Amino acid sequence: MARKPKSLKWNGKRVTADMRAAQIDGVNRTMAACVVHAKRTHAWNNRTGILEGGIDIADYAQPKAGGGGVKGTWGVRDVVHARIHELGGVIKPKRAKALSFRLDDGTFAVVKQVTIPARPYLRPAADEEYPKLAERIRASYARRAKRSR
Repeated sequence: MARKPKSLKWNGKRVTADMRAAQIDGVNRTMAACVVHAKRTHAWNNRTGILEGGIDIADYAQPKAGGGGVKGTWGVRDVVHARIHELGGVIKPKRAKALSFRLDDGTFAVVKQVTIPARPYLRPAADEEYPKLAERIRASYARRAKRSR
């Protein structure tokens, strides 16, 4: 008795499209989690909210040119002092002989330079959330596969 040949239905294009969509979703969810983490756990005294308000997703995830993965960008937008808080550094006057600023008690200080200690908030958020990226992509793919059945 001859066996009836089995057929295989090729779903390669749909699987590829679902995987790309899951990658985009996973990257966007990871960036959003990084933004929330950075806003909630920073170590600086938040007096104005400008720096915290600048933490956001700059570019939502999209496929890279040439089809090699997905790319998105998050961080701080339009806040000049964001980098010095993250990395620390020395501030020196550019056009004056000294820097002048108000202290918490209302008095003024005049100094030749100020050393700002690093108070990282972006890197710790990335360190906490990036390891969860693969699981977020997997979960997104599973949701898409479940819907297409």
